[in-house]
Amino acid sequence: MTMTLTETGDSATGGSIMINPCRYRERCVEPCPRLTINPADPPDLSNLSCMRLFRRRDAIVHLVPTAFVAVLCFVGSYHHFLAKGMEALNKTAIQEVTLHTQRLEREIAKFGMLPLAASMNRDVIDYLKGDRTAARDEAVTRILQSLNESAGASQTFVIDATGRVVASSNRGLSDSFIARDLSYRRYVQDAPAGRVEGYYGIGTTTNMPGYYLATAVEESGRRLGTIATKIEFDRLERYWLNGAQRQLVVIDGNGVIVLASRADWKYHVVGKLSAQQQRSFYDTKQYNRATIAPLVWQSITPSVGDRSLLRAGLPGQARDYLTVSAIPPSLSMLLMVLVDPADAQRLALAEAGLIAIAVVLVALGMYIVHEKRLASQEQRFAGEALQATYSRLKAQFEQRSAQLRVANDGLRQEVAERIESERRLRGYQDELLRTENLAVIGELSAGLAHEVNQPLAAMAALSENAERFLQRGDLDTVQFNLSRIGDLIARMATLTGRLRSFARRSDGEITAAPLAPSIESAVTLMSHRLKKDGIEVKSVAPEEPLWACCDNIRLEQVLVNLLSNAIEALADTEEPVIEIRSRLAGDKALIEVADNGTGLSETVKHRLFEPFFTTRKASGLGLGLAISANIINSFDGSLCAENRPQGGALFRITLKAHIA
Repeated sequence: MTMTLTETGDSATGGSIMINPCRYRERCVEPCPRLTINPADPPDLSNLSCMRLFRRRDAIVHLVPTAFVAVLCFVGSYHHFLAKGMEALNKTAIQEVTLHTQRLEREIAKFGMLPLAASMNRDVIDYLKGDRTAARDEAVTRILQSLNESAGASQTFVIDATGRVVASSNRGLSDSFIARDLSYRRYVQDAPAGRVEGYYGIGTTTNMPGYYLATAVEESGRRLGTIATKIEFDRLERYWLNGAQRQLVVIDGNGVIVLASRADWKYHVVGKLSAQQQRSFYDTKQYNRATIAPLVWQSITPSVGDRSLLRAGLPGQARDYLTVSAIPPSLSMLLMVLVDPADAQRLALAEAGLIAIAVVLVALGMYIVHEKRLASQEQRFAGEALQATYSRLKAQFEQRSAQLRVANDGLRQEVAERIESERRLRGYQDELLRTENLAVIGELSAGLAHEVNQPLAAMAALSENAERFLQRGDLDTVQFNLSRIGDLIARMATLTGRLRSFARRSDGEITAAPLAPSIESAVTLMSHRLKKDGIEVKSVAPEEPLWACCDNIRLEQVLVNLLSNAIEALADTEEPVIEIRSRLAGDKALIEVADNGTGLSETVKHRLFEPFFTTRKASGLGLGLAISANIINSFDGSLCAENRPQGGALFRITLKAHIA
């Protein structure tokens, strides 16, 4: 990687340097003017769209091969480790099959000689030939009992040629087979002479499973009968399943599971059960009353030697197993070990995943090292660029500093002018408010003059009468007239005092003040106009005094303005009424001034609080409501207007309530 420098003319410094430390510059079709390095604020190359695009492409170039190699390693490793795991499971299963086969062989070998020994005994042969005296019967029973006790079998019995039991080792006991017809049993029908074969069956009397070792007794080619030894199958089952590590099953020649580690698999046939098999089971009563149901038993892969993959289980619960089987010669049954391959599969997945992760980590490490090397080169080039432009920027800094000082002086002057303008504007606003108040006072003067003239006329008449009554010596009447004159003077003082209070300047301080005096004063000031226009005033206030944060003088001015507007709105209304309602709503104090006039049109509602907007044709500056809204806003309150459902307009003042 190299660094590109480009000289350009500059009047202040004699030249500027354009630096391009970008690692992707050779891929760009045109030079990138955005890469001018500024020592005070070097650019973040990673934020450029072209840089992000190239970085994404480089990441994809590294990611795709890495993902491909990781997938290949994962798949190959998985199959390798799965094969090893399955082989290990197979070896373990073969060892178990061999072990259990040998154990069964040893167990059955103990009983295999009993039928042969009995079939070669002369007393037993003569007994089958017909010599059935009491002495012979006793001798045969002793022989059978001796043989049976020596090996620990369940019972040994003799069956004649007709299939009837004629002697038994348990003669006289309740479970003895003496005189029982067993001709339907396969071991009676198929037992060979000179050797022993085993047969599985469930007892028709006890309903207990057993394994029968039987041999035929023949003489001169004539079949005399059969000798059979019964081994209780639960004994074989306990002996066989003792210490079993895997699932074990024993399948007889009919495909029926007669021994199983899982009790719910017993007496299930593997594969399909034909009608002929069902008839055979019924005729021979081999499984007595046991219900033979089919079991899912499906090979997944072809068997390799004694090993195969098998799907087995109850319907809806079948699973895959690795199976190893053997046929013990003395048992004539298939012994099978079923191993769940899930552990081997999980282990293979884990090991293959670790290898894939290792591949990804190695590739990621290589990519990070590569990126760090390129980033280091970019930082070095940027540092060289910063050093090269230092002198140029120093001169620019001095020039810009001088410009900033000039601009700063200009800003100070502009700020001073704006402060002065704001002060003047505030003064104009105060004067405008004063002018509006004077206009209101002018409107009140005519009514106030009428209110003052009446008491003056009354005072003149009362004083003249008092003089005549004084000449007559009627002092009581004189005192009464003077008392009336005092009341009239007090009334005039109240009117002039409230007018003077309304007219004086407010100090602007916002304090907690009661609302009732301001409302009462405003109504008093407007009383002459209210009486003149025949307007009824209804005032509703809470029992407890309502206080709010405001300036009571300016609040009174707002209320006078609202009452004046309401009087104007009721000019053409029959039975005009103005309602003044004050109430507490949460932490807010509300004053509502409502009339029963025509209400507000949509146009008027939208422009109601605009300065110089008025609906009066003859008089008014249109500043009353605008100033009133500003006054209420200065209290951190609000003034709004709406139409009443029953007709007329409603103005609502919302203030912060003061709760003691």
